[in-house]
Amino acid sequence: MRGASNPQASKPVATDTRKDPILSLSIPTPIGRIYLAASERGLVRIELPGPNAELRMNVWVALHFPFASIRCGVSPILRKATSQLEAYFTAGLTEFSLPLHFAGTPFQLDVWNEIARIPFAETRSYRDVAEAIDKPRAMRAVGAAQRANPFPIVVPCHRVIGSDGTLTGYVGGLETKQWLLEHEADLADLTSAHSQRPAHGARETHGKSRSGRPASRKPTRPRP
Repeated sequence: MRGASNPQASKPVATDTRKDPILSLSIPTPIGRIYLAASERGLVRIELPGPNAELRMNVWVALHFPFASIRCGVSPILRKATSQLEAYFTAGLTEFSLPLHFAGTPFQLDVWNEIARIPFAETRSYRDVAEAIDKPRAMRAVGAAQRANPFPIVVPCHRVIGSDGTLTGYVGGLETKQWLLEHEADLADLTSAHSQRPAHGARETHGKSRSGRPASRKPTRPRP
């Protein structure tokens, strides 16, 4: 499945009028209740769990789409987002495929598109992202753009960590960031172990590939 890790899937939609009606709903997840909002053109906001999460989302929508009306409801885009988020948490989904209705500056869009390229269960540093967008000295600005990401999890800013491998600030809190990284690392390990399992009747290699070299593993999860 192709998704937000594909740069083409996270191209911004034009927001010249921003008068689209916006619907919102909430879904339970292992990290708490997540709030979603979507226009007719795409998802506009994912609000992670926390105090006054619904209020925070409504305030954000009012600031970025000041002429749009927002109300609780369900749409095909919200159904699709709900289904894919549930699959990410419980069914092994590793890539999202959702229309994203971005509202941000050109610099923010560059950062978010680069973050969207980070593969599942891998991490990059702020320096890596800054260098990838040809702004090697803009690490602080990259951090600010990351914190402003309207689509956490789908545009996986939790995969951006410090250059020394430590966890750094995250809009959903460091505990949530670590949970997401560990969730992805555990799933990647499980997938890797399953792919290395010998076929029925084949001989076990005890952690080595058929060539005799140690079997490859996914990068280990960062620790704070």
